[in-house]
Amino acid sequence: MELNRRSVAAFAAILFFWVARGAAAEELVLKPRYQAGDCYALSLHTTTQTAVRSKGARPKSFDEDVQLEYGARVVVLEVDANGQPVRERHEDVRLAFVRPGEAGALFKEHAAFEVRRAEGGDVQLFANEKRIPRAVEKVVVDLLASQFEYSLGPALFDPGRPVAIGESWELDQSIARRFLRDRGVRVVDFDGPATATLEQQTGDGGEPAQVIRYRIAISRWQPDEVHPNNLTAASEGHVEGEIRLAAGPHGQPLRHVSNLVMSVNGVVTASRVADPVTWRLEMSRSTEQSTQIVRKALAANF
Repeated sequence: MELNRRSVAAFAAILFFWVARGAAAEELVLKPRYQAGDCYALSLHTTTQTAVRSKGARPKSFDEDVQLEYGARVVVLEVDANGQPVRERHEDVRLAFVRPGEAGALFKEHAAFEVRRAEGGDVQLFANEKRIPRAVEKVVVDLLASQFEYSLGPALFDPGRPVAIGESWELDQSIARRFLRDRGVRVVDFDGPATATLEQQTGDGGEPAQVIRYRIAISRWQPDEVHPNNLTAASEGHVEGEIRLAAGPHGQPLRHVSNLVMSVNGVVTASRVADPVTWRLEMSRSTEQSTQIVRKALAANF
């Protein structure tokens, strides 16, 4: 019986140690600092689906499904006082696209260019000291805008204090509105508080990994661009996702997955011209980002 008591006491001590360890609050670093010479492999994949249906004398429908996949080896060339890159070299760039009836790649094999970020947020691309064509630049810049560390994500999901595994916190609604506005959604009302929770999961290599899960529910919204004759009625939507952090204290984001699903009903009015036409818009967008840090020694020739 004495042996059993000792075993129970030892087990209780071990359990207490792991519970206490898991409950320890830590600061979260969601916007990593870099220095010249740092290098990482970047992968971005977005899928945007849009469906519009209208009912009236001449019913119409529109469907679009666009997928973009970007990959590059990114070398940091210059940073500002806060450790944020202002010049990067993207090497072995790959940008593939798939849309109805068409698929292809925007760049030839082993493409490379320099990304320059101005203080006001303007982003420009250069190859051989010449700015690349504006149409191509816009596609790349719009895609890079979904990169987590250059979005409002770090500000939105930062709890502003140390948090422990299992702890939840509310997100700032004003930042959440701007975060969604950047995604073409003008929020009128939220459906309750937007929240995030810090969880612990098993990483790809079997090691423990911290993950931030979040959800923002919307009870009423409007598309970013609405014609003056369009009136919106019932609408709803949500965005949810997870941010996987690197192992160890102050681990920076390594993976971000986000899914946005929205729907809105409306009516087109044109008094004394035609009868009102009802319409419905359904929109979804999924984004997946992976960032794999490369050792500095491999980026020695920056």
